[in-house]
Amino acid sequence: MSLLVDTGVLYAHHDRDAEHHEAAKEAMTAVLNGEYGQPYVTDYVYDETVTLTRRRMEGFDDAKRVSDRILGTDALKLIWVERRYFEKAVETFERYKDQSLSFTDASTVAVTKEREIDYVLSFDNDFDGLVDRLNPRSING
Repeated sequence: MSLLVDTGVLYAHHDRDAEHHEAAKEAMTAVLNGEYGQPYVTDYVYDETVTLTRRRMEGFDDAKRVSDRILGTDALKLIWVERRYFEKAVETFERYKDQSLSFTDASTVAVTKEREIDYVLSFDNDFDGLVDRLNPRSING
């Protein structure tokens, strides 16, 4: 089993004031303990998480801490959105233009399908019907 962790989970895990903090914390504990197989994060999700953290928490220090947390664990494997994934992401983004899918989300869908990753761990129901989504609220750490 494998899963790709989405931005909202990584952000909420870091921000104690985030609406979904407790669910993200429990989910990430289970994920990092290997209960859901190999967890992945893409460089696009990393980018989006660090940027979102800096903007919402208004400071470099929090962005650096979340960056260190993502890059500093051997449990999370980083996937680079290389050209073949990028091209599939463009196709996905254009195919689902009627949905509110961000380009980072389209890249997540593309990588998940191309790498045959079982789930996307996300609070975001925009993934529903595109890939199998594991809702962090359903995980008890």
